[in-house]
Amino acid sequence: MTNVSEPYRRGDVFWAPDPFREGTNPRLWLVLAGELLPFPDQEYICVALTTSDLPGNDEIGSAWLSGKHPDKTSYCSPWVLATIKDRTVVDPQGTVAPDFADRMAAKAIEYLES
Repeated sequence: MTNVSEPYRRGDVFWAPDPFREGTNPRLWLVLAGELLPFPDQEYICVALTTSDLPGNDEIGSAWLSGKHPDKTSYCSPWVLATIKDRTVVDPQGTVAPDFADRMAAKAIEYLES
């Protein structure tokens, strides 16, 4: 995970509001891209993380490099994409392994191309 004053990179996980659920608590987001967007380091393309074991979700498990909650299992929903603005990030959480982040990006692309 990057220093809070540095931009987030692919594989970083942070807390930010859910743009699909107004008035709810922030949720975890996995950064897939940011550097090459029209507003680099101000916006990030992310996929949602959840504690729900739903069909199509991928368990993060041992792919957590830092920030794993010891009592909860986290999953990634690669079809739940959002552009998150840097100013809305509430808190950094951790980082996942590069291969996991790459796999989630590839799955998101599969959904977009279907």
